[in-house]
Amino acid sequence: MYSTPMTAVLLAYLAVLAVIAFKSTRSVKEIADFFVAKKGASSRAVSGSLVASILGGSAIIGAVDAGPRLGGAAAWFMLTGALGLLALIPLSKQAYTLGKYSLPDLIENMYGKGPRAVAAIVIPLAWTGIIAAQIIAAAKLLQSFAPVSYESAAAIVAAVFILYTMAGGQHSILRTDFLQAVIIVVGLAVLAVFCLASTRSGIPAQNIAQIGEQAPAFPFNANFSPIDLLLLLLTYGTTFTAGPDIFSRLFCAKDARTAKKSISIAATVLVPVAIVIGYLAAFGVSIENPQGARITAIAQQVLPPPLIPLIAVMLLSVVLSSADTLLLSSSVIICSQFIARDESTIAPPKFLDHHPLFTARSITTVNGVVALFVALHFTDIISTLLLALAVYAGAFTVPVLWGLFGLRSKPGFVAAAIIAGGAIALVAKLLENTESLQALSLLAGGHLVDILTVAAFAVNGLLLALGKTSTNQLKK
Repeated sequence: MYSTPMTAVLLAYLAVLAVIAFKSTRSVKEIADFFVAKKGASSRAVSGSLVASILGGSAIIGAVDAGPRLGGAAAWFMLTGALGLLALIPLSKQAYTLGKYSLPDLIENMYGKGPRAVAAIVIPLAWTGIIAAQIIAAAKLLQSFAPVSYESAAAIVAAVFILYTMAGGQHSILRTDFLQAVIIVVGLAVLAVFCLASTRSGIPAQNIAQIGEQAPAFPFNANFSPIDLLLLLLTYGTTFTAGPDIFSRLFCAKDARTAKKSISIAATVLVPVAIVIGYLAAFGVSIENPQGARITAIAQQVLPPPLIPLIAVMLLSVVLSSADTLLLSSSVIICSQFIARDESTIAPPKFLDHHPLFTARSITTVNGVVALFVALHFTDIISTLLLALAVYAGAFTVPVLWGLFGLRSKPGFVAAAIIAGGAIALVAKLLENTESLQALSLLAGGHLVDILTVAAFAVNGLLLALGKTSTNQLKK
């Protein structure tokens, strides 16, 4: 699959992104430009950024790789994401009003500085795993295009998106995400059309079977039950309602109406895309032991050679559009611990007034390097993603939604809820993913992991209810 024309196309595409990033760098004059593009983005920019960020390496490459186990049920990853976005629509105005730079800002405005500090520590830790999942996906992608080791591929890709993100911040992300969203959607549609044509005509080579003969079924199968869907909604779908990367897109919008409209557009786009992803996951089941990502093996089987570079560009867009958003969202949370809280202004970090952009870019770089280190030690995209998201969801989903619905709790109870929920969710995922602990998961009729996952949300909500107070009391 590695060829000179493909290399030329990929280099040309990277050059275009580099030009955009360079121009964006000149537009970044202060910290507000770097963090939220001065809250001036249109619905086109925000919705494009939402779609591009959501359709990351884990959502597409990881889901198609999971085809042999999940089949068409892999579509549920994006379908639950669409449901999560729809649930955010009635809460978007409240979220936009309470937020400033990042999710911890929103949490502080709802509960106070104590819970904010906990959020500013826990969220970047959890999001490091999700950034690592994008690096894993990108490394597998690069291996499909060039004869390089996984370690080298991971280092190359990490260097690209770290430099890209630190260069232009939110400006460069918003300017490129719409283009990348279009490339991703068009690329997936073209690939699905050729897959459908090949099954009807008796092609492709190597006897890829008709859809449905080998692939696990949609919506449910032996490896994905209704209970699994419920758990996916809790640990994955809810992060589209209360996730820091989603809020980081909304906070760039020029007003609350724009934020709401952007969410609606993104949710609408995700539904057909989810169906296409499920179809591709089922289609690729009979490809045995593909080298690199399974989706590239599918492309090799069904596409004419001139269209292969399109898929290469699409997959590169998949990784970059998600990785840069995740990295910047996490870095903004860390940086915003030092931002002045005066809501009437957007001030530079207190501790380094003369070099705020240098500080933000340095933190972004370090954050990306740590994610690379994680990616070098964990190579399963979906398990890495779901571990990080489960911890985040167990810790923050209930407190964020509780606050957006106008309820308030005492800061100590909120902090306890975040820590307890995240800890229980982490234990559940460790029992599920660690071989030495899997014997324990057989307790409670083999449903201990499921029970603990649900318990994370239940304990979280119980602590918030025990500490429930009025808004006036909280201000006092």
